[in-house]
Amino acid sequence: MSTTKIMLEKVKSINPKRLNLLAERIAKENNKSVSYVKKDMVKNFLKYKIGYTDYFKGNYINLTEKEKKNYVTSKNYINILRYLNPKEYRIITLNKLIFNRLFKDYLKRDFIDIRTATEEEIKEFIKNKENVFAKPITDFGGHGINKIKVKDIKNIKKFKEERINKKQYLLEEELKQHKVLNEINPECVSSFRIITLYNKGEIHTFDHVIRIGLDDDPALACFDGNMRINEDGTPASGFWDDNGTRYDKHPLTGYEIKNLKKIPYVPEAIEMVKEAAKRVPELRYIGWDVAITEKGPAIIEGNECPSYGPTQNYMLNPNKKGHLKEIRDIIGEEFKNIKLNK
Repeated sequence: MSTTKIMLEKVKSINPKRLNLLAERIAKENNKSVSYVKKDMVKNFLKYKIGYTDYFKGNYINLTEKEKKNYVTSKNYINILRYLNPKEYRIITLNKLIFNRLFKDYLKRDFIDIRTATEEEIKEFIKNKENVFAKPITDFGGHGINKIKVKDIKNIKKFKEERINKKQYLLEEELKQHKVLNEINPECVSSFRIITLYNKGEIHTFDHVIRIGLDDDPALACFDGNMRINEDGTPASGFWDDNGTRYDKHPLTGYEIKNLKKIPYVPEAIEMVKEAAKRVPELRYIGWDVAITEKGPAIIEGNECPSYGPTQNYMLNPNKKGHLKEIRDIIGEEFKNIKLNK
């Protein structure tokens, strides 16, 4: 898809209700009128090709023109990823089964391809398990994932047929997250997002964010809560959702966020993805989702096109100078090879 078509799709996908919510929030926080904010959103979209969500998260209303040039936008991000992640290698993260096979020793869980597994193999796989997860192999963002109670599987043949009909070809063992995160929300496995950039044999990482579901959905969605985490596991920001709402208590469990002093195994998680990133140096820029279990970190999946939202979200990192500048500083002169305005 061309950049122009992608930008047209962004216009078509505008959610008026959310746009108004963000505009009102920005206006209130900056003592501006809503009409002023909306006009500025349009101006910045035309000049920098940023949508209203980027405008909000990047705090564009308070950036100078010089500062804006240091920020990733939907348009330039596409071209950055096209350069850093060659098309012929993207299948590694686009297909969960290929990913799982390549990074099997980092997953800390069993999995099978339900299309090729026999009924006996499926029966053996679910044996002694409480729950399993059925996943499409190419969807992202938690879409199409079902958490299934093993006790509810009465007919293996029918179970296999149902999964194949739903294109849920990947069957995975359930990961049990650490009690520290389970206290916040036990209904889903919180994912620790780490972005890696490979350059000349060295792995660089960007803002580490823990994403915690706000409801009882077992699969994380795009509008869950986010908190930036220091490399030692201590919180580095408040707990915010994508609409700019800060939570002092988790809306589902009532857990007081101030009680979260440290997430365990964060240094180990960072080292794990650095090691994993070297396995496929051709994919230079990857967003890793990591679960924190009682026994340590476990990679959930990798994304060749991870959201840059958390890395530029001023609520999570008020001192942000722009992710585009971060990338440019790391790859140096090579950055000139990226056709940002193509």
